[in-house]
This record gives sequence, structure tokens and C-alpha cells, in this order.
Amino acid sequence: MLLATLLLLPFLNTPFTIDDPIYLREAQHALVEPLHPQAFSMVWSTDLNLRASQILPGGVAAAYLLIPTALAGCQEWAGHLTQLILLLAALFAVALLALRLGMDHRQARWAALLTAACPAVLGMAGTVMPDVPAMLFATLGMERILAWGDEQKWHQALLAAIWLALAALTRTHTLLILAPALVLLLNRINPIRFLPLLLAPLLFFALATLTADPDFQGENILGSMLHLPGGLHLLAQNACAFLAHWLLVIPLTLPWLVMRFRRGPTLAAAIIWIAAAVTASIVALADILWDAIQRRDRVQFALWLWLLLALPAIFYIHLPSKYLLPSVPAAVILVVRQSRRADIPWLVPATALAGSILGLLILLGIRDLAGTQRRAVTDLVAPHVKQEERVWFAGHWGFQWYAEHAGASPVTLVPPQPVPGDIIVVSRIDLPRFPPTWAARTVLQTVSYPTNGLGRVMDLHSRAGFFSSIYGYLPWTPGSGDDNRFEVWRVTEF
Repeated sequence: MLLATLLLLPFLNTPFTIDDPIYLREAQHALVEPLHPQAFSMVWSTDLNLRASQILPGGVAAAYLLIPTALAGCQEWAGHLTQLILLLAALFAVALLALRLGMDHRQARWAALLTAACPAVLGMAGTVMPDVPAMLFATLGMERILAWGDEQKWHQALLAAIWLALAALTRTHTLLILAPALVLLLNRINPIRFLPLLLAPLLFFALATLTADPDFQGENILGSMLHLPGGLHLLAQNACAFLAHWLLVIPLTLPWLVMRFRRGPTLAAAIIWIAAAVTASIVALADILWDAIQRRDRVQFALWLWLLLALPAIFYIHLPSKYLLPSVPAAVILVVRQSRRADIPWLVPATALAGSILGLLILLGIRDLAGTQRRAVTDLVAPHVKQEERVWFAGHWGFQWYAEHAGASPVTLVPPQPVPGDIIVVSRIDLPRFPPTWAARTVLQTVSYPTNGLGRVMDLHSRAGFFSSIYGYLPWTPGSGDDNRFEVWRVTEF
């Protein structure tokens, strides 16, 4: 908890970025319409004015978690402080879960430390997106599942169902955690033991229905995931991303392979496997399953299933590491459990140190990305607004949040659209759809913001894609190209 606090406190004033604006808008709307936080329209990545429920179906609990931030005027420090508190609670929950699984206090502390030092966790804790709370709720739910299995107290079953339902209401794919929960309860065949597994989905669907947008249009979460504009190519890309994340930003593949293949001729094979992230993770995941089957380790099998929660997202448009966050507790517990059998005392602390360093670099990259988008609004949008010109913007992420607050309007692919004489400020890094369709303009200014040595977390040229596998699999690169490019246009004619 101290490590997480020390790493994240310097970033309390990091500007909002990526999908933060959607959840902030939902929190603001929840103050107006508490039961329907997604019942409003906004322009987002499709450059169309759509219902929030259509842009991000599911995940309504995220809006309520950010209500304190909305009450604080959506100040950056309030959102990031909320996220830090949720992360500290998640670390405590990981330690509790480890103890429930029979680990001693020292091993439970190592599990919590590996979670705090996980680069994917630290990166997402630097935003206000709902992946850290999804991890928290999933961990608390599984801890209560184990408590219910051991002690059979009714409040444990109810709390397990509530926490697991909240996890699914935060990130819908975490509902799949019912599969490992079922395995953990199989040590005794008694129908009553499976009560939480029946209550959790019922509670989830009931709350999801109660808080649903009454004017919902478009596809549900399943339909969105099955929409594959890139076909099999995108499917393969997402599968590779899922496997790469276990090596690059989550402490599983590398420490597991070192512990399992550290001696004899298999050491050379392990080095070759580690050289290719995708292959290495396939080997690690297969070995975790095979080892569990060989030793008839029901707990390890359940933890292996827990690792697969994000797998259905390979059918989605992208698969960033944030979708794996609810599975991080299973990964770190697997590593710490294995460390009891492997005689490599330096491995877990070395993994925590390496993860902390990479996590810090990711946080610096996030601050650079978010800072340049807020700076672009100050430099390029605000001056034209002050001159009482009609200013539009093409771009999203944090740029949209600050541009709207500066008084600019988002352009869309359908009317109303700019007229001759209007200004359009374009953010190129977030790939807005409008600019390629609009030819009637004069480019008044082009500005690229360097990274100042902080590196990039989103960069097509260097294949950095911490927030989206479309950009690449690397969580951070030292690149400093012109991906952070902005253009100022004046509309000349229709």
C-alpha cells in the first residue's frame, strides 16, 4: 500500500485521458438522473452523436464510483485520489484472498506487493477508468466465496453475490469469474453451496435492467463484442495481445517460466520462449493448467480459469491490458504459490522492482499524453474561442474533455457541421474519423509536442499501445515522434 501510494501520489493532477471523459460525463448525469447514468447523448470515437449506453454498453457502476469526483467539480485530483483509495482497498483484498487460500502472512504480503507493482495496474490507476474497481470487486467476491465454502454463513453468500455482481456491473466480462468460483466450491457436492453463483447473475441482471438507458439504441455488450470490422485478422491480433500482456505488463509469464524451467536443458528452451511474448505466454498458461492437472490442484485450476476472464474480448475491436486487470490477483497468487516450491528467493522481489520501474514509466507516459492534449486546448482552441470565433474540434480522449470545457464543439460526420470561416482544431493521435472526409479547409497551423524524454504509451510508429492493442502491444516506448500532432484549420467552403 505504501509503494502504490508513493508511486501514484505525484500523479494526482494528471489530466484526464482516453475514456475518462465518458465515465466523468456519466457521473455528472447520475447526479441528474440517478437510476439512468447512461441516458444521454454525446459525440465520441465514431464522430457521431450517440447515446452513452450505445458507446460503452454495460459498466454502469463506474458512474456511481465517480460521483464524489463529479461533486468536486471533476477536478483531476479528486478522480485520481478516488482511484488510489480503490487500489489500496484492492491490495488489502488480495492479501485477504491469499490468506483464505492457505498462504501465510508473508506470502499474502508478497501477493499484494506484486499487485501494487503490476505495470498494468499502476497504469490504469493513473486514470479514472473502472478497471481497478473491477479488480477490487472481483477479489472481494472470490474471498467471500471461499469464506462461504468454509463456514456456510448466509451473510457470506449474500456478500459474495453482491461483490461479484458489482464486478460485472463495472466490467461486464468479469461475470465469467463464476466459472473459477464454481471450481472452488466443488470440494463438497451440496446444492446450497452454489447459492452465491445463482444470486450473483440474478442480481447483476436485475441491477443492469433497473439502471439501463430507457431510450437505448443499438447493440448490447454481446453484439458490440461480436462486431469484427477486421475479421479474422483482428481476431488473431487480439489473441496475440491477450497473450502478450501476460509477459509485458502483468507479473505471470516471466516469473512462472523462470521458476518452472530453471534447470537442465529446459533452461535454453525457456529463454527462447521468453524471447517471444506470445509463445512464452502460451507455454506459461498451458503449463499452469498441466501442472494443476498433474498435481490435482483444484485451487490452481480455479486460478487458471480466473486468468481467462478477458478472453472473450478477442471478439471486440481491441484488447488492451486493462481488460485483464480483474485477473491480476489470480496471476500474482499463482506466482507466489509457485515460489513456495521453487528455490529462487530473489525472483519475486526482482519482479516487483522491475514492475514498479515499468509502471512508473507508463505513468509518466500517460501524464505526457494527457498533458499534451490539455496543452493543445490551451494553445490552439482557447485563443480562437476568446476571439469569439466559432471553434470546432476533431478528436477525443482528454482532448475532447478540455476542448468542450473551453467552449469548442465536436464535429460529426452528419450535420450540423462547420461553415466557411469556422475554425477546426484536429487531434491526429486519436484517429478521429471526421478529418479524412473534410477537404474544404486551409491549414493555418501544425503543432507537434515532444515527449521531453518521458516516452510514449500510445504511438503507432513505435507500436506503443498501452490503452489499445490497435496501436501496438508494447506498453511504453522511448519514442518521441510526431504522433502528438495537432492541426488548426479554417473552413473555406462547403
